[in-house]
Amino acid sequence: MLGELGFVLLAGVKFGALYALAALGLVVVHKATKTVNFAHGAFAMLGAFASFLIVVKWQWAYWAAYLLVPPAIGLVAAALEFVVLRRLRQADMFTVVIATIFLGIALAEAFRLTYNTELLAVPALFTGPPLVVEGLFITRDTAWVIAGALATAVACIILFRYGRFGRGMRAMAANIRGAQLCGYSIDGVYMLAWFLGGALAGLTGVFIAPVTGVSVDLAISIITAGFVAGVIGGFDSPQGAIVGGLLLGIAESLAAAYVSSAMKNCVSFLLLFVVLMWRPEGLFAERAGRSV
Repeated sequence: MLGELGFVLLAGVKFGALYALAALGLVVVHKATKTVNFAHGAFAMLGAFASFLIVVKWQWAYWAAYLLVPPAIGLVAAALEFVVLRRLRQADMFTVVIATIFLGIALAEAFRLTYNTELLAVPALFTGPPLVVEGLFITRDTAWVIAGALATAVACIILFRYGRFGRGMRAMAANIRGAQLCGYSIDGVYMLAWFLGGALAGLTGVFIAPVTGVSVDLAISIITAGFVAGVIGGFDSPQGAIVGGLLLGIAESLAAAYVSSAMKNCVSFLLLFVVLMWRPEGLFAERAGRSV
């Protein structure tokens, strides 16, 4: 029984680490711009598709996907911010959110037209015998996904807390005019936020491609999980994104194993409703407000 529970929890942590990385990309954009980027799932899908091209289609070394895909998707996100969303900056928030939704749909449909197939398979990075820890068998790919995704998330939090870019984002979140007086450019901070958010989405796609494969459904599943994890942790808290992602992944895994597989799709929305009713600001909401 303990071995079964350990396997279930391990699967939950694996997906939770991926959810945390996806949620962190959403939080980065929201922290700087107060925009919920509903195209984030499509960016992750593009990252997964790009890893398929690099690893399977072109047969390059796997490390090239991890090095090339995140900045490439980051540039796509920054370009969309520059071309489309910057023109909508003075519009109401509803308009901006609708724009991100339809940008995501457009990217997903472009993928569907390019590859008219249900699923594209991507091989795992590591093969070989699993690791055995206290009687629990852990595949090397599972260990890599957990360690890699969580290490990236922690590195981003350190960058956000101590780097100049992070200071600029926090300044914009607290007081836009004050940030401008301190020498921060709204255009520069916004574009960097979208670049980093897109890069995190692309990296999420590279990590998740061997786990789930590449399909249009990936865009929906990533934005759903990332959004719920962000709400659970607090949409202004990078640390909360990690905790929210792990909680969501473990809850889904436990529900699928001990209730029914259908509950895996329901538990995220149940958690979302519970958090919104009990603590709508999230578990780790930051107190600082934003003024203009």
